[in-house]
Amino acid sequence: MEKQITILTATYNRAHLLGDLYNSLRRQTCQAFDWVIIDDGSQDNTKEIVEKWMAENNAFSIEYHHIPNGGKNRAINYGVKMVKTPYTMIVDSDDYLTDDSLEIIDRMEKTIPQE
Repeated sequence: MEKQITILTATYNRAHLLGDLYNSLRRQTCQAFDWVIIDDGSQDNTKEIVEKWMAENNAFSIEYHHIPNGGKNRAINYGVKMVKTPYTMIVDSDDYLTDDSLEIIDRMEKTIPQE
């Protein structure tokens, strides 16, 4: 299945919360997505946690970028440049998705008329 969506997450010192999002992504019934994480200058162990996840056997790719702290908007703007899919969904580092979220988005995307 061709990847249609990128989950884009900007984070700052949220290592203690980011795991809930990661686990919800692992439970997705549709795994055809990329996860781009923009670390906005965290000083906690975000990098080490994400690197551990990147080494695990995930059906989705994880791309991690650490940039100097400049605020969420700048981090999102930086992350948008990393997206390689037609659609992007911004999901905050303290959020998580229901297990069928991306399946529903994928199904609905197929109903959009192509011009």
